[in-house]
Amino acid sequence: MSDRSERLGIGGRIVGAILGLGGAVVETYRLGGRAVRAAPLVLAIAVVPEFLQHIAEIHLGMFASVEQFRALANDPLRWGFGYVKIAGFVIAILAVARFWSVRSVRRTLLVPPMTFVRVVVGLVVGLAVASPFMWLDKQGLPLAIAVPLQIVSGIIQGGFLIYVVGALIEDASVTPKRAMTSLLPAGIVLSVLAAVAFGPAQALHMANHKLALGQPLPIVWALMVFDALWVGLFAALVGSALFVGVRTGLTLRGWTVHPRDLDATVEPADDAPRFAIQTA
Repeated sequence: MSDRSERLGIGGRIVGAILGLGGAVVETYRLGGRAVRAAPLVLAIAVVPEFLQHIAEIHLGMFASVEQFRALANDPLRWGFGYVKIAGFVIAILAVARFWSVRSVRRTLLVPPMTFVRVVVGLVVGLAVASPFMWLDKQGLPLAIAVPLQIVSGIIQGGFLIYVVGALIEDASVTPKRAMTSLLPAGIVLSVLAAVAFGPAQALHMANHKLALGQPLPIVWALMVFDALWVGLFAALVGSALFVGVRTGLTLRGWTVHPRDLDATVEPADDAPRFAIQTA
């Protein structure tokens, strides 16, 4: 941590964290937009299944009216494409996060076996740790007990998420110990960034569907083409949020990489070195 950060004290660090969070939001949207041009093949993982589902929905006549949309919402054909769409969306999000670290579509998709193992182990252990909290949440506990338990569960799951994303982007500095200790504040930042990226994008996604209801077929097709492309940007924004949340790595002592310096760490070379830890 710099001498300036030492002089500022706790209050200064809190202010710095808040200002840095604003910068992290800007970086999330900036990288999300850049991904459209830098990694269109990665975004296609989300776009293509989304558009295929829209073809099925139009074929079923879902957009003829509100009543038709509701009646066909659980149609097996629609959900057959829907499961693939959801999987594609999640994979695209994770792939975007990885892309900004390795800076190569080929390396993004060719995940090393040990990286894959670390990600899977992190997910499995995280789910196992979360299970008791999920069980307790269903027991009708008093709020005085339930709320603190939910907070503790959220903090722990944030640590596991930091580790899983860190493993996925091959950031060697994100060890299990560091993810569950000094990087716990980064879990909060990551959650905020993901929400800021997800919320507006999801709102427009839903509004686009509502706008298509009852429209002439050419307009429906145009809106659904736009929607499929929008889902690609949607995935790019959320994936970028994961990358920014982990790479900036907020700790109680400051940022691992300050958001204002993040662009300098995103090297264009495919064999870019891992990023050294910096303190704000």
